[in-house]
Amino acid sequence: MTIKIGKVIWSSVKPIIKIYLIMGTGFILAKANILTAEATKIISQIVLTVLLPCLSFNKIVANIEDKDIKDVGIICLSSILIFGNGLFFAWVVRCLLPVPKKWYGGILAGGMFPNISDLPIAYLQTMDTGLIFTEAEGEKGVACVIIFMAMWMICVFNLGGFLLIEMDFNYKDEESADYSDVENSSSKEIANDDSSSKNSSSSKINDTTTNLHNAKEDSSNSSSLPIPTPDVESLESTISSIDSSTPNLKPNDNIPDTKNNKVTQPAEKLIQGSNKNTKNANKRSKDPVQYTSKDNNTNAIMRRRSLSTLSHTSSVTPSSTKIPNPTGMDALIRHYSRVDQFGNDLDEDGNNVSNLDPNDGDATDNNNTKSSDSVASNKLQKVMSSHLARMVTQDAAVRKKDIEASGKSKIIPNFMKNFKILNFFLFFLKNCLRPCSIAVILALIICFIPWVKALFVTAADAPRIRQAPDEEPALNFFMDFTSYVGAASVPFGLLLLGGTLGSLEIKDLYPGFWKSAVVLVFLRQCIMPIFGVLWCERLIKAGWLNIIDDKMLLFVIVIDWALPSMTTIIYFTASYTPLNATDTTQMDCVSFFLLLQYPLLVVSLPFLVTYYIKVQLKL
Repeated sequence: MTIKIGKVIWSSVKPIIKIYLIMGTGFILAKANILTAEATKIISQIVLTVLLPCLSFNKIVANIEDKDIKDVGIICLSSILIFGNGLFFAWVVRCLLPVPKKWYGGILAGGMFPNISDLPIAYLQTMDTGLIFTEAEGEKGVACVIIFMAMWMICVFNLGGFLLIEMDFNYKDEESADYSDVENSSSKEIANDDSSSKNSSSSKINDTTTNLHNAKEDSSNSSSLPIPTPDVESLESTISSIDSSTPNLKPNDNIPDTKNNKVTQPAEKLIQGSNKNTKNANKRSKDPVQYTSKDNNTNAIMRRRSLSTLSHTSSVTPSSTKIPNPTGMDALIRHYSRVDQFGNDLDEDGNNVSNLDPNDGDATDNNNTKSSDSVASNKLQKVMSSHLARMVTQDAAVRKKDIEASGKSKIIPNFMKNFKILNFFLFFLKNCLRPCSIAVILALIICFIPWVKALFVTAADAPRIRQAPDEEPALNFFMDFTSYVGAASVPFGLLLLGGTLGSLEIKDLYPGFWKSAVVLVFLRQCIMPIFGVLWCERLIKAGWLNIIDDKMLLFVIVIDWALPSMTTIIYFTASYTPLNATDTTQMDCVSFFLLLQYPLLVVSLPFLVTYYIKVQLKL
């Protein structure tokens, strides 16, 4: 069958139009602040935990058979070649062209891992109208893409590909850190340059007290409407308690109990030098800035809590001084970052996950609140807030520390905990608990056992078993469920892609980096497809695949060589960026790199598809 070139070109361009319309919708929603960073994170978790697993299970069970084991092996080999070639090109660009050292690992990850899920699936589902491919061929192509995606997940998560991104972040040493360099810019402006270092803390607290009194007076005279104002008396009592525990200040006679103080306190100004134990504070009288390792945990925890309250200051701040919600790249960092400037893990409230004392005031309040909830709800919350649940249900909640912590389980004998390979092996197994990984593993097992597959779908060569009353397989209802729910995965994924691109910003680009980004994008989307065509020809000549029976698999392999870099790289980068970071070189580089790829994709992918259909498949 010969198809006119005009029809082939239109069939190649039409999927791109649909894909970019969906992405454009997400882009507009992000610019309109409807698809916010918080909404993006929530929807992304829904896609990862429900929609994508359902799609994966349905397509693999329905379209992969036991005779396709060879095809699965070819997909795994092809994915390794795609990742390897991308890594090589990125390494060459890093060696020869200007790349900031703070993005040495990020450029390798950007070149190595493509966006291998939503884009090719959307492309195939538009071309299965019968002109080029049949609907059955399109369904099998989607199943092949999902196996590619499974290999991508293994390399990024199970095998530690995310470490390439994390290696760009050098966090401060918490034991010997000088906390004065992490104070916010407002504290530095208030400080008197001519005053001595001995009285600097006192001047900051006095300025803070004055500002609070002024805020109270302004809020009372600005409007007749009820405007929430800070509790100045409580804040003044808090400042008094800080004075009593700071060696350079004159202690007060009466120290109020601020353990249960719920007033939002200015971060970095009020917390510095404070401690629950006055005795430990006196031991640091010679150096109020640098702490010993024994006292450091308590102060670090208190400082992190103060940082977490910054997001809530708008609720107690007059409308004239209300702090606006961050947008764009700052919002991504705020909602995805879970580290402080020292690299410690933080929860969503800004508390240190590893060092927080469960017996302190906040933990006690939480326990008292939870006592009124149902037991089942408490258990569910405990499970979902656990370290393992966060790691397997979020797209970027994994770090090098997770590998090291995997071997510290109580069920592991002590003599085995010294083997680092055990940590990596257990970490590999933990990542197999991701919903999508479980769905793919179960689906492949079902496909390769004909009697089990016959319980879900009807196939021509499937064993004959007893059917349900509606003459359908007994477990066919599960296929209906996964098909109905999984159909939303690709549209939501493309909306998130467009929304993410719409929230990217470039604050300060490294000099000359644009050359590196342009060259790497050109290599990925114009040169790598040539290698993909040559690889498919090699598979045909070797007799591994047939141009007639395996044309869909060959087509999937070719287009996967031409895909842009994974979008998840921006989420990983944001999650490793400290909340109070002033240097965002990594975010700037990855934003520019991602934004540069999609204009070129409009031309490169349809050109490749047209060439391969007419020249290689000879349709």
